Amino acid sequence: MARAKSKGSILLEIIIVVLLVALFATILYPKRVWEREDKNTAVCRDNMDRIFKAELIYQKYHNNYTDTLANIISFIKNDTTKQVVREYFLADSALAESMTNFLTKTDGVAEKIINNLLADTLMYTIIEAINYDSNLATVILQRLDKTPLKNEITTQRVADSSDVYVLNQINNRINAFDIYHPIKDDDSLKLVFQRIMPEIPVGSLLDTLYSLNNAWAQKIDSAVFSTMDRIQFCPTVNKPYDISVIDTSVIKYVEISCPIDSSDIENVKGDFVLYRLGHLRIANHGKIETGERSWAK
Repeated sequence: MARAKSKGSILLEIIIVVLLVALFATILYPKRVWEREDKNTAVCRDNMDRIFKAELIYQKYHNNYTDTLANIISFIKNDTTKQVVREYFLADSALAESMTNFLTKTDGVAEKIINNLLADTLMYTIIEAINYDSNLATVILQRLDKTPLKNEITTQRVADSSDVYVLNQINNRINAFDIYHPIKDDDSLKLVFQRIMPEIPVGSLLDTLYSLNNAWAQKIDSAVFSTMDRIQFCPTVNKPYDISVIDTSVIKYVEISCPIDSSDIENVKGDFVLYRLGHLRIANHGKIETGERSWAK
């Protein structure tokens, strides 16, 4: 029969377990606290940036800024023309990118539209480029010659052996996506495509989807309205942002500030768990003044 452990041995094991738990807690808990505050800082600054963009749109229509966030939210939500919503997501590239990714991943039709739009844009640029660089036409045709477009290339070569002419004719006869898709992952061409592809603002891509399908438009509206609801408070202290409209004889501008002040810092110091165990230290996250972001300096 196994020998029973002594009470002292059991007590020692308990102490060791407690010490190990305490050790892990002193390492992991502060890490979690710091990561949460880092995230809060980033969210807070994103919120101020989004408020500022909304203020610019508000100013465009009212010829003045507002120091009340509720006015901006109401202005955007209650615009029956939906032009304000469109102007907002055109300005908020992060939101536009998020919604474009969401719609293209959840709706095959939306994905096809965006892919075709990108392919059309790239092929237009390629056709412009081959007029000055016939070698690019040759390289593209060599890759396409190994795809289902081989027969089309052979047919066009009967009329003219010029690679520029052949690629132009193929582009006129075939959907741009069907030309680009078979070679988009070609290692040697991928870098070329990335270099010559004009920058397309993601907001304009989302605006295309917005104008084509009412169901997509409603989802985008909901995303914009939800964004407006989420940007009202600093996540660290759950207080509304300080918004001031400054009107001098020279310039009129809006100032948006993080609401964290000395009283919030002292409150954290009074929280034994967060301050002593979590080693949390908070500070004001900055402000936007005359369009300048203090954290970007």
